[in-house]
Amino acid sequence: MLERDEVRPTAGVGFVLAVFAVSRVFYLVVGLVLARVVPIGGLQRVTADVPSGHMNLWSHWDGEHYVTLALHGYLNPPTNVSPAFFPLYPLLVRGFAELVGGPVSKESLSLCGLLVSLLLLPFAFYFLYQIALQGWGRRVARGSVLAFAFFPTAFFLNATYTESLFLAVSTGAVWAIRVRRNLLLACLLAGLASATRNVGVFLVVPLALEWVSAGGLQQRRGRWRGLYLALAPSGLFAYMAYLWAKFGDPILFYTAQRDWGREPTSPLTTATRTWDFAVEGAAILRDPLLWARPSLGRLAEQVSAAHGLYDLGLLVLTVVVLLAGLRKLPLSLVLYGFLLVLPATLFGTPETPLMGAPRYLLAAFPLFIGLGLLSRWRPVLWLWLVLSAAMSVVLCGLFVTWWYVA
Repeated sequence: MLERDEVRPTAGVGFVLAVFAVSRVFYLVVGLVLARVVPIGGLQRVTADVPSGHMNLWSHWDGEHYVTLALHGYLNPPTNVSPAFFPLYPLLVRGFAELVGGPVSKESLSLCGLLVSLLLLPFAFYFLYQIALQGWGRRVARGSVLAFAFFPTAFFLNATYTESLFLAVSTGAVWAIRVRRNLLLACLLAGLASATRNVGVFLVVPLALEWVSAGGLQQRRGRWRGLYLALAPSGLFAYMAYLWAKFGDPILFYTAQRDWGREPTSPLTTATRTWDFAVEGAAILRDPLLWARPSLGRLAEQVSAAHGLYDLGLLVLTVVVLLAGLRKLPLSLVLYGFLLVLPATLFGTPETPLMGAPRYLLAAFPLFIGLGLLSRWRPVLWLWLVLSAAMSVVLCGLFVTWWYVA
C-alpha cells in the first residue's frame, strides 16, 4: 500500500489519457456505425428532434431535455422542461456554447453537450486512478479505470447526460479528502455535485467519515473546519431556493418526477416487482416464435423482455461487489456506494421498477475500485472486461437508435 506522500500528482496521467482516448473513440465509432444498422426504436416517443436524427446521436432521451433546458430554461412553453433535471450541467453546456460562439440552437447545444461530457471525463478517470493508487497500488488503480471505462453503461459518459460531470466532481471530492486531505476543496466539489444531481448530497457521508478518521475531531485548532461539511449540500439548497422563489415549491425537483409515473416504494416491493419482470422477460426470450421471424415488432419485445434481466443483473453485481469490498474498501466508500444504489431501488415505476438503475449505478464509483481489486486475478479481470464491453456495445447500439436502455 502506498503512503500518501508517494502519490505524485502526475502519477497515472499517461495511462488515464490513453484509456480515455481509446474508450471514447471506441464508443463514438460504435455509436456511429450501429446508428446506421439498428432499426429506430419501436418505443420512440414524439420529440422535438424532427426530422429524426437532426440532433446529435448522443443527445437522445434525457439528453434532449438537457439540451432544451440549456436553450429555454424550466417550464417555459412550448417545451416545459421539468425541474427534475438539475441545473449545473445545462448551465455549463449553455456557457460552453456561448464561449465558442455561433448560433445557440438545439443542434449546436446537442454537440456542445457531447463536448462538455468528453472534456470533463478525464478528470473523473484521473481522480479514480489516484484514489485507487493511494489505497491499493498501481495494478488496482489501472484495473479500476479500465472497469470504469468499459462498464456496460459507460457509453453514457459520451452522452449529453450528467454522468461525466457528476463523476468528475464526486470523485474529485473524495480525492481531495483522501489523497490531498483538503476538506474545504472536497466540500466545494461536493457542493457542485449536489447541484448536478440530488444524490450529490450523499457525499457528506464519506467526507465526514474521512475527516473524522484523519483526526479532525482531535485537532483542537482545526475542529472548526468541520463546518466546511455544510458546503457539501449547498448546490441542492441553492437549487431549492431558486425553485421556491420562481415556482413556490422548493421540492419541485422531487414532485415533478410523478409525471413519469415514478413513485416511492420499499426495496422489498421493488425486488418483488423486478424479479417478476425478469422471470416474465426470460419466458418471452425463450419463446422460439419470437426469434423465428425477426421484425421491428419482435425486436421491441426482445428489448423489453431483456430489460428486466439486465436491470436486475447489474444491480445484483453492484451489491455483491460492494459487499465483497467490505474486506478491502474503507467504510466511507462502501457506505457511499450503497447510498447511491438505494435510490435506484426506491423510485421506479410499476412497469419498470428499476427504471434508470443501470445508468445510476455508474455514479457509484467505489464499485469500480471493487472490480479493480480483481486485478489480483488477471484472467478474471480480463474476462469481465470483455463481457462488459460486449454488453456495452449492444446497449450503445440501442441507445443511439432511440431504444430506452436506462
